[in-house]
Amino acid sequence: MSTQNRTLESLLSQIARRDAVWQVEKDLKALGSEGVSDLLEIRRNGPGTLRRHALHALAMIGAGNELNSRDRRALERLVRIKLLNDRPLDYHCPFMWIAVPAATYEGVFDALEMYDRIPATMALGMSAVQHDTAVTTGPEGEEKTVHRAFVTPEFAGWRMVFGGPVPRCAEEEVLARVSAYCGQAHFYFRDAYDDDHSWAIAEQGRVIRSYQTYREPAWTGDPMPWETPQTDDEYWEPGLYEPNASCETSANDVAETLTVDPEKIDENTPMSGHGWLAVTAPGIGNGPFPGALEI
Repeated sequence: MSTQNRTLESLLSQIARRDAVWQVEKDLKALGSEGVSDLLEIRRNGPGTLRRHALHALAMIGAGNELNSRDRRALERLVRIKLLNDRPLDYHCPFMWIAVPAATYEGVFDALEMYDRIPATMALGMSAVQHDTAVTTGPEGEEKTVHRAFVTPEFAGWRMVFGGPVPRCAEEEVLARVSAYCGQAHFYFRDAYDDDHSWAIAEQGRVIRSYQTYREPAWTGDPMPWETPQTDDEYWEPGLYEPNASCETSANDVAETLTVDPEKIDENTPMSGHGWLAVTAPGIGNGPFPGALEI
């Protein structure tokens, strides 16, 4: 057995350890193309105890496109089986997302120019958006950056979108475009410190109301009927607030009022359908993206 093969087998034996995953990923990438070849050889010929770990490793280093058709079909079958009992996860949600009506969500794929969608469990989708950007080679040898997104199952009448294309929706024209395709589109963001919040509501191709913590003016559009008037704020003083301000500054609170707050989804939240993974360029698939996907 070569030194590289011994190194590879040692890495694969550690791959299930969460405390070692980042170092394992770094070491696997350092093995380069020869390491990918050896992983594919393990997938074909064993040893059997390492075949599953080799598949995990290929996904982890963004070599999923190297899988043969048999392995791809096996993964597709496993996803279909898992979808039968898919449920919400106790999983950290990204701090940025959009929500669209479940009845019209199909329009989001055209609005954000997403392709090659595949069915995805909650675990698969949420793990995928942790690694939502990949750099590939274009038809003329140029570098091309692609993103992927997870469109969730329906929760309480809404579907959410997480991942690479979502930051574009902070731009009013992009969110308005999504609403033109879906009837409505809501953008939500908060930072990790719960200090900076942003939300926006678009209907029929137009942003009608928005808020952003550090923008001037912080609010745009007229207050909506569900908003709490600024005069209800215990610190309210005449002349202290903008004319169209309200007390609605929390992205999560607005999401809970109008759509669904992803951080409060649990087993009691109505859920139907299944999620989708999609990418922002045709013919790319999920192979080039680094990071192992859960199922």
